[in-house]
Amino acid sequence: MTQWYEGPLAALALRARRPGTAPEPDTTADADPELDRLCAAAVAVQQAPQAPAELHLPPGTPALAAGPAADCVARFLATHATGRPLVVLNAPYDLTLLDRELRRHTNVPLANRLGGRGMCVLDPVLLDRRLNRTPGATSPHRGLDRLCDNYGVAVPAETVQDEAVAALALARALGRRFASQLAGLTPATLHTLQAVWFAAEASGTAAWFTSGTRRAADHIWPLRPMTTARFRSPAANAREEAGPSG
Repeated sequence: MTQWYEGPLAALALRARRPGTAPEPDTTADADPELDRLCAAAVAVQQAPQAPAELHLPPGTPALAAGPAADCVARFLATHATGRPLVVLNAPYDLTLLDRELRRHTNVPLANRLGGRGMCVLDPVLLDRRLNRTPGATSPHRGLDRLCDNYGVAVPAETVQDEAVAALALARALGRRFASQLAGLTPATLHTLQAVWFAAEASGTAAWFTSGTRRAADHIWPLRPMTTARFRSPAANAREEAGPSG
């Protein structure tokens, strides 16, 4: 039986910025998917470890209009991330960011864009935190570059598409490293386990995805539920993006 890390995988990579600031290539400590805006995106699909990765980029990359780009990425996911595991580094951030951009610009959530077809998400950050018990592996700073270095994967170059391809290689390397611990776990089972692990960690003193005040919805993985207080309609968003009038 072929293990999931040796079979077809897809990966999502996003970059975001805070309005009024320059684009940032990495998720920073104060990143917030409720406040940040999409500025770059890529979906990579690979059938096997040595196969070439097929890249899907929103038109206009790297200069993206967040609304059309988010809709395009959602369509890529609906086509390519159903029926195969989807690798998302720091999934609660990226998937929540994508969902909020869709709601903000189209008033339609990510789940609806996927047509009711659920995703099977694998988050290398969470998997590494749970499985890697080697000395010195307790640092909360598990960015893509550091994880790639830890698992012998080439550190990605500057583009978001390089990051998506690196995420594929990272997930495969992590799967091989912990093959004995993952034996018998299907991607669907592993998805469920990650949700349980994340909730347990978020409720404890070693919560890993936080900086500042934790919201009640932040223990949900891989996509934070929407709250009324956080909702902004497309019209309100347009006013915000346009700035003060007169």
